Amino acid sequence: MPPSDDLSLRERKKLETWALIHDAAAELALDEDTTCVTVEAIASEAGVSQRTFFNYFPTKEDAILGVRAPAAPELPEGFLDGGDLLRRTTELLLDVSRSGYADRDVERRGRLFAKYPNLLVRRRELSLQCEDLVQQALAEAMAVHPEWSRGLHGHGVEDTARMLTTAAGVPLRYAVMAQGPLPSGQLEPETVRDAIELFQDLYGKLS
Repeated sequence: MPPSDDLSLRERKKLETWALIHDAAAELALDEDTTCVTVEAIASEAGVSQRTFFNYFPTKEDAILGVRAPAAPELPEGFLDGGDLLRRTTELLLDVSRSGYADRDVERRGRLFAKYPNLLVRRRELSLQCEDLVQQALAEAMAVHPEWSRGLHGHGVEDTARMLTTAAGVPLRYAVMAQGPLPSGQLEPETVRDAIELFQDLYGKLS
């Protein structure tokens, strides 16, 4: 993410250091085997200390993939009101998922997954973390909402929010799988929209 003019010098420096370490780790991993890519080598390539490395990334795998802590969503007012809640939740889940990776790095990340399929495990872990954040935000909003606070058909808001989050993730998983086993590019809005419509049509057919 390019530093914004609105950021302080300290914040800009942190973003630049984060990107420096990630770029060094990703390029080393593409040039060599990950078993040879150590934190020491990444730090040396980035020109930072190992202590600084761990201030930004908990593991070398996160540095290689450019993984950030995903941002907890803030639901806009009226999010639970009206129809098309599945679409809104799917788009929210996609936004949270994207916040967990470096921007504009999809092509290089695809090459890393192709070379090291074991890194796909980290992608799955991150997806589950994002689903937990969305489920938690939905449950908190439902708990104080006049129509949702009693849950749904005997199920509490926690279970209802979890089911909604799980359902919202289905079109995204379909769209990712349709791309192939490895990420080949950012999911386009029309791809996500088509996947949501197919899911809704199928659900209506099966109900």
